[in-house]
Amino acid sequence: MGKILSTSFKDSVEDITGLYSNLVNNPFYMFNDKSPTIVTYYNINTTYTSVDPGSKIEYDYVGKDSPIRYNKIKDFILFGFPKIELNNELGDFGLENDKIEVDVYIVPETIIPYEGDWFEVQHIKDSTWLFQVTDVQKDTLENGSNAYKLHAKLERQTNEEVQEKVVDNFQMIEVYNGTNIAQIVKCVDYEIASKMDRMAVRLKGYYNDIFFNPGVQTYTYEDLTSVRIYDPYMIEFLKRNDVLAHGEKFIHVTHQLPTQRTFSIDYDKTIFRFFEDKDKDITKSRFIIGAKAIEAYGTIFYSRYEAYYEAVYYPTFKKFFSYCVDEEILFNIVEHKLIKDIKDQNGNTPIWQNILVKYFWDEDITQEELDSINDIDFKYSKDAFYLIPLLIFCLEKDIDKVLGVTI
Repeated sequence: MGKILSTSFKDSVEDITGLYSNLVNNPFYMFNDKSPTIVTYYNINTTYTSVDPGSKIEYDYVGKDSPIRYNKIKDFILFGFPKIELNNELGDFGLENDKIEVDVYIVPETIIPYEGDWFEVQHIKDSTWLFQVTDVQKDTLENGSNAYKLHAKLERQTNEEVQEKVVDNFQMIEVYNGTNIAQIVKCVDYEIASKMDRMAVRLKGYYNDIFFNPGVQTYTYEDLTSVRIYDPYMIEFLKRNDVLAHGEKFIHVTHQLPTQRTFSIDYDKTIFRFFEDKDKDITKSRFIIGAKAIEAYGTIFYSRYEAYYEAVYYPTFKKFFSYCVDEEILFNIVEHKLIKDIKDQNGNTPIWQNILVKYFWDEDITQEELDSINDIDFKYSKDAFYLIPLLIFCLEKDIDKVLGVTI
């Protein structure tokens, strides 16, 4: 690059400027110098609140006949709550305290605050400190989200009258970047999602314990003839969808064999791609597997004394082939057929299979179906090798659906 036409300095300045612009748009960046405080927040519910302007009832009125209604939000985070110092002065009526007022900040993309909202500081155990919002200032970031600064005064030391006006309960949750999960969700939805999440975490632990093979540093299983199988398409499914992420144990998932040039094309024909696309014509996918001996020099398999085979997917069934997932489950998905009273070999009704069916048909799973996962005989088998990741995948998609709706 020539001396006159060099743009390196300009590019560097633009990179730095862009960096700071991105930081400003980060909802937490503006609060990195402010300490967080957990509160219970009472946000005015504008749908159920009916204030007649002619009645001259103010939003700070929370008496018995108040028309104001609130959404109660547990574990709500405010930033910038100051250290409070009480100043006692001798007034006309004896010893008096100054009014306690605070300025605090709300994370963007959570709620729309209003004058007349209340919040209760949770970590004050000896008494109830109920602050009322008296002023709201809005600032719009470059990405279009709104940040709010609140001015509030300590007005009450009881929350009974405010509690009586609560019409809905919500929970603030921590959200991983890049998800569509809302930061404020209904408590009922939060409880449902928490149960599904706990089950998914448990299944991830089972999968790591049963199928991670430290000898080859990847996941393998044995078929009915005790042949050790490595499935690169399952590994790809685990990698693409972070199926085993956020479990109790971290294991890096990676391919242990070089993939073929047509691997991505072949992957799109497998059952895994049909799950990702929620394609109900799943019986058209390749879910029939055979195996070929692994003879790849220079790989971790080549250094092992025991033989390993690579899974290969085929469009039609032949001798010595098998199904990676029970064919009946796949036909139930196509036909939208739910299991109700069929018994398995252990005498249990495998209604956990309905989780897979309902995922494709956008239906909510029941607590009974979730609990039935406990009836599965988890063991070192082909069925468990394929079903556990698919169940985890469907559960986490359902969690995203449940938690994807906010106030």
